[in-house]
Amino acid sequence: MAAGWLGLPMDKDGAIARNGKEIPGLAAQLSNLHWFALAPPKSLGREWFTDHFLPLITPWQTQPEDLLHTLTRWIARTIAAAFPGKDFGTVLTTGGGALNSFLMEEIRSHTQLTVEIPARQIIDFKEALIFAFLGLLRMEHRNNIIADVTGAIRASCGGAVYLP
Repeated sequence: MAAGWLGLPMDKDGAIARNGKEIPGLAAQLSNLHWFALAPPKSLGREWFTDHFLPLITPWQTQPEDLLHTLTRWIARTIAAAFPGKDFGTVLTTGGGALNSFLMEEIRSHTQLTVEIPARQIIDFKEALIFAFLGLLRMEHRNNIIADVTGAIRASCGGAVYLP
């Protein structure tokens, strides 16, 4: 979004963010949003983003470089804080953020974890891979809804199979 305020589709490699400056107090405001205090499993919808997150960052649209810098560093610290004292060893990073070298550097600087970036095909098509796997589990009548991950009451096998 902030890159869009500069007329760009994205901040390639975090180059714009890397040259910005921290906006004092903004990271603390973002961290104080109630959602971040909730225990997992939790999910984040566009409505929440529009209602709670966007109002905090929109006033800074005249300083997109600084906003990108602040958000990138805050995101990295927030991700790193999700792993305190946990020996995960290696964390697989996917999604568009995996392509942002500044973000990946910042995450690495705040954690002892090894941040693994997979092949570009996995980054770009992870949802398709996951849904194919969920479909396979359904075809095998195995649980594809995991309570610990989704917050469901119990694990179950969901979905439907329609054959021609």
